[in-house]
Amino acid sequence: MKTIGILGGLGPESTAAYYETITRAYHELRGDYSYPPIIVYSLSFQPYIDAGYDLPAETLDAIERLAVAGADFVVAACNSVHLVYDEIAPEVSVPWVSIMDATAEEILEAGMRKVGLLGTRFTMTKGFFGRALTERGIETITPEAEGDIETVNRIIYDELVLNVVEDGSREAVLEVAGRLARRGAEGIVLGCTELPFLVRQSDTDTPVFDTTAIHCHKALSIAVG
Repeated sequence: MKTIGILGGLGPESTAAYYETITRAYHELRGDYSYPPIIVYSLSFQPYIDAGYDLPAETLDAIERLAVAGADFVVAACNSVHLVYDEIAPEVSVPWVSIMDATAEEILEAGMRKVGLLGTRFTMTKGFFGRALTERGIETITPEAEGDIETVNRIIYDELVLNVVEDGSREAVLEVAGRLARRGAEGIVLGCTELPFLVRQSDTDTPVFDTTAIHCHKALSIAVG
């Protein structure tokens, strides 16, 4: 069984969610508690926020620390840090498993070709997630209104990173998702690993793609072979 490395801290709640999701999914799969080995390296969050997640050297160093500790491959428990994925992935000594590629696989399996993307301001505006999906033939749309971008971004940083879940915030995010659906999105990508704390499939008729769950199940499938 392979050892999973989790690049965490961005933020702490999603890091914990990765560990919990992987171990629970393993039990559901195998029925025992022989979880794959998991190593977590927690980064300081604030420098990444200040730099707009554009810290390739720091990210490469963190992945190499996980490799030295024994990780066979790495998943980053954060969508926004994938801003530097294309730059860093070819340089690291162990595979960095992309959350974007894992999500694209799920979208294609669902037979969709156009999705809406929600996440931090960086994820919604920097284009890296959309480019990864475009390579798979998937069109990505993001909120048009600055107010919608700011609403989702604020809810993530002021509430969800601290595991604060408010009904009013859920309604606000669902309204933004609804506007994406009306523009033709067949599904909504929850492109922040904290957004699934707030929005679940049961909250909307529009299919949602929980990138945390998708990524964790991908990591588990690699670990158990």
